[in-house]
Amino acid sequence: MYDEDLSNLDEWIRRLKVEYDIFFNGNRKKPPDDLRLRVEKLVKRLSEATDMSSSQRFRYTTLISKFYVHRDLWRRTQQDRESSEGYANGLPRAQQELDLPQPPSVREVQVSISAPEREGEKVYRLYEELLRLKGSDTKESATLSFERFADYVAEHTRSIQRKYHCATVIFRIALEDNAIKFTARADNSPSG
Repeated sequence: MYDEDLSNLDEWIRRLKVEYDIFFNGNRKKPPDDLRLRVEKLVKRLSEATDMSSSQRFRYTTLISKFYVHRDLWRRTQQDRESSEGYANGLPRAQQELDLPQPPSVREVQVSISAPEREGEKVYRLYEELLRLKGSDTKESATLSFERFADYVAEHTRSIQRKYHCATVIFRIALEDNAIKFTARADNSPSG
C-alpha cells in the first residue's frame, strides 16, 4: 500500500539533492522549494500512517533520516551563503574558498544488540552516532528523540530475532557518499 509512496519519496529526495547541488553551484537562481515542500508533505503524511509493515516503516525511517541530514546541510549552506561576503551577482565564491569540511567517504559504527532494554548504552551509542553523522551538536536539533529511536531499535531487534531465530542483531550506521545508511541484520556468527 505504501510502497509506491516510499519509492516516490526516495526518488524525490534524490532529485532534490541534485536540484540543490545545481542551485549551490550557481546554475540556478532560486532553491527548489516546490520539490522540497512536496517531499515534506509526503514525509508528514507517511509519518501519520499507522498500518505500515515493519519493513516499510524501516525504509521510511531510513529515507527520512537521509532527507533530514540533507535538509539541515542545505539550510546551513544557504545561511552561510546569505551571511557571507564575496558573492558577485548572486554566484558563490569558488568552492575551495567556502572552507566547508569534506567528510571522509565512509564512516561507520556497528553495534551488536541482543536485549535493547538491558543494553541502553549500546542503543545510546547508536543514537549519538546518528546525531553526529547528521552534524547535530545539541540534542535539541535532533529530529528524532532518543525514546523513539530506542523503541525503534527494540522493535527491529525483536522482529529480526523472531524472523531469523538469532540471539543478536547487528546495527550499522554509516556515512557513505554524504548519505546516512542505517541497517540491521541478524548476527549468524556461532556463539562461543
